Amino acid sequence: MKVHGHIIKQTREDMGLPLDALDIICSPADLELIELKNEGILEVVLDLCTRLSIPYHQVFPETTLLSEVSLLNIVRCLHLRQEFSSVLFLLDTYGKKISYDNARIVGHLLYFRAYANLFGSHDTQKAVHYFQRAYTFLHDEKRYELLVLKGLATCYQANEEKKRARIFFKRAEQLEEKMNTQQQLGPSYYQAACFYADRGNREKANSFCDEGIQTLLEVNITAGLEELFFEKALIQENLNEQMELLKQADYYAKLNENFNLKELINKKLNNN
Repeated sequence: MKVHGHIIKQTREDMGLPLDALDIICSPADLELIELKNEGILEVVLDLCTRLSIPYHQVFPETTLLSEVSLLNIVRCLHLRQEFSSVLFLLDTYGKKISYDNARIVGHLLYFRAYANLFGSHDTQKAVHYFQRAYTFLHDEKRYELLVLKGLATCYQANEEKKRARIFFKRAEQLEEKMNTQQQLGPSYYQAACFYADRGNREKANSFCDEGIQTLLEVNITAGLEELFFEKALIQENLNEQMELLKQADYYAKLNENFNLKELINKKLNNN
């Protein structure tokens, strides 16, 4: 993702930190590339912002923040980190300026806004409003429908509207019974991707990887992301894309303490 690498560099130098002082986040070589090339893995950039106390919006160009796809990716990652005030700031400051082409993205952003209002601002009235709006865009996406139903039930419970809360919890329970449990999400997408990759259907395998990555991020699960990013990397023909995906796989392997896969990823990175 495009970033203002010079801001990261200037802040780091102002704090008197050498390149290797941030090696817990990324290697000195990767940090130097971010600073010089103005591009980096989103999760790593956010980690750097946190470590260097840089407001998130300052490190991204306005063109990035005004792109519906890029904004969704940033908001999704901040949602995963429970950075609710930052989610609301970005949606209020940049989200309202975008001319959206994709209704699905609008629905996702409304969901994240509702969630941030509920658990960040504890504003159940606004949360109900945005959950209901999100539902009109997302009722055909079962995983989101489940999350919205649970969100509405939680709001009504907090408002002591017990009858409404029971209704929505029951609807969520019935829907959940029809779906895979969250613990099965990662492995099921990964196995499906491997199945098609082994049979030479790269397009289908890539599609399952993308859907699995998106689903796990949206339901706040990191376990399994390393396998999906790794599998997606293996089926890429473009070497640069493969390297970026391997770095993302490495990031989540480290986060999830999947040391066996991390070792395999490092071998791939070194061979390339």
